[in-house]
Amino acid sequence: MTRKTGELKKRCWLAKQRLKMGYFDSLRQENEQSENNKQIGSSPIVEYSMRVNRLAEVAASASAADEKMYRKVCDILDSNEITLNPIGQLIERDVYDGLDSAGKQRYVLELSEKFRELQERYYRERTGS
Repeated sequence: MTRKTGELKKRCWLAKQRLKMGYFDSLRQENEQSENNKQIGSSPIVEYSMRVNRLAEVAASASAADEKMYRKVCDILDSNEITLNPIGQLIERDVYDGLDSAGKQRYVLELSEKFRELQERYYRERTGS
């Protein structure tokens, strides 16, 4: 019985974290963008202008710290080595060491979400889609 309640609590906690991180909002935005793409059509000019607009939005919304982190992510992904712990390479030790245990967990979760977003951006820019 306690095993089932422990699993339930874990799933509830994970769902709460997804809500806090805005997972569903970003998913809704992606769905709306894909629906807009279908409505507009798929001419090459429209696709190119949408790609340019998307890159401009990304560049405008990114701060200097995000760009610095993006460069680190690019270095990690460009290296030919297999990276076992990319989040560990992105952690700023002075910030991390000053946090309590809950803060450390939150910091790592936020950092992993940011890494995932920057990794997606990296592959989007490399593949041109």
